[in-house]
Amino acid sequence: MLTALLTGCGGTESPPDSGRPATSGDPSGAPSTAPGVDGEADPEQVFTETELKAALPPAGAFGRHAKVTGTDLGLFGRYGGGDWTQCEPGNDLRVEMRGFEGASAQQTVRLARAPENGRIVTVQLVSMPAERAERYLEIRRRLHEACPDVTVDTEAAPVREHREAQEITALGDEALLESSRQTGGDEPDGTLSYAVDVRVGGVLAIVSSGGDKETGISLAARTAQRIRAELYAADRTSG
Repeated sequence: MLTALLTGCGGTESPPDSGRPATSGDPSGAPSTAPGVDGEADPEQVFTETELKAALPPAGAFGRHAKVTGTDLGLFGRYGGGDWTQCEPGNDLRVEMRGFEGASAQQTVRLARAPENGRIVTVQLVSMPAERAERYLEIRRRLHEACPDVTVDTEAAPVREHREAQEITALGDEALLESSRQTGGDEPDGTLSYAVDVRVGGVLAIVSSGGDKETGISLAARTAQRIRAELYAADRTSG
């Protein structure tokens, strides 16, 4: 059974976009409008970096004042997202996670007009066979269960990181909401951040939204819609 999601939210403002897809404050609550493609698409189909880049959401999907500040192409490599190197129960899972490869396209977006507001999100698309993408999410789930608390060495001082994960229903073929809270070092009161991992067929969408859970879920839903329409040519009725 997955651990419950950390209570509380970072309290940051969502993008000023009244047309964002309907999602629920409870990740396991109301269905999203972004179904998956399992059973409809070739599970072995993979996409190139160029195709993934074209499927990234346009700046307008992030809000009226959003601006794409960077786009990176290359092989998939999950950086950050927790340090499980000191958690012995997760050793085998961690080693397996390093073995995943696939074409990748990632963009960084500034949500607010003023750079000093610091409201940044990233969206990464990764392509691999559907079975491999499914296994990747399973490993993420199991790592959170086996190693909910880890210590991360920093230049300032060791930081304690508590990580939890919860499934989001009806978003893509499957989706996972990851949360982490750091304490110690320069963050004595704890800094909460979120990432949403969505699988649509063999494409993973990884949306990192800092402390704004609602924005992360909303953007993940929009990204899943783009994957359906632009990569799998599925129905476009959900916009």
